[in-house]
Amino acid sequence: MSELNHERLLVREVERAASRRGIRVEHIAQGWILRLQRGQTIRHVHGYTFDLNPAATSAIACDKAATSAALAASGLPRVEHRLFLHPSMARFVAHAGNWDEMLRYFERCAGDVVVKDNLGTGGRGVHRARSRVALEAAVLGLFERGQSVAMCPFVDIGEEARFVVLAGVCEAAYIKVRPTVHGDGHRTVLELLADQITRSGLTRECGRLLANLEPDSASVLREVPASGEVRLLNWRHNLGQGATLTLLDPRPDDPRAVLAASAAAALNLRFGSVDVVTVGGRPMVLEVNSGVMMEALAATPGGGQLAARVYDRAVGLMFDTEELNP
Repeated sequence: MSELNHERLLVREVERAASRRGIRVEHIAQGWILRLQRGQTIRHVHGYTFDLNPAATSAIACDKAATSAALAASGLPRVEHRLFLHPSMARFVAHAGNWDEMLRYFERCAGDVVVKDNLGTGGRGVHRARSRVALEAAVLGLFERGQSVAMCPFVDIGEEARFVVLAGVCEAAYIKVRPTVHGDGHRTVLELLADQITRSGLTRECGRLLANLEPDSASVLREVPASGEVRLLNWRHNLGQGATLTLLDPRPDDPRAVLAASAAAALNLRFGSVDVVTVGGRPMVLEVNSGVMMEALAATPGGGQLAARVYDRAVGLMFDTEELNP
């Protein structure tokens, strides 16, 4: 059963942090919005977004193409995301049609791109296209549900790490570990996965993987990996798509942490997360999020205290006017 809004880790930790500071918490919209008040000061938490970022910053961080453009303007390495608008937006912006430009970009990316909802989260609505037909199908499907699509080159990601940044400091970090099976040269990936489930049980992560498999990922289930070969079950790194996490010490001298902090500063992001991928040994920003969800982190040994500390400090900063408005 899915966790109700008012039962979320965030709600519990915000209430605990608020109680310590004499802050009153009121639940709105079935717990999706928290109204915090101390004296005449009122702050809100909407979903996983705190009243710490400027409005424009939050809007940019929720927009993959805008984030890409803003980071490029600051000279920071990032995985480029190109914006394509639904034809209905032609009355608001110059719009000569998408298809020709999409095909040019597709060819520029060697015929291997990732197409995603420009405003989406959690890996939902993310498709890998390696043919014009697959590209067209992905774009049409996304335009049926939204007004904007982002396209980026498919890159061979060695590792993806998420850094939670608060007031310029990387407070928490973890590596997203995609699910794998080990080949024996005889059985298919599906058979290997079934054996893994039989021995270890159906984990939450494996359930998420199977529930979210799309045609571009499901085809791997029929393949027979060579003996000793480690085969990825999903090219996506999202925790909601079956990945697990490993805590990472965000040392100040870690180039990934440095890049995450620089990206947050470039966007004026006070509280959020920055996803940094390693491509050919080089760190690059993949995406930025203005909301900070740490349920998966809290389920990891030592992660609960870490999540509690980060949320506690975030609540404190919302009511520290000197810190909020330097």
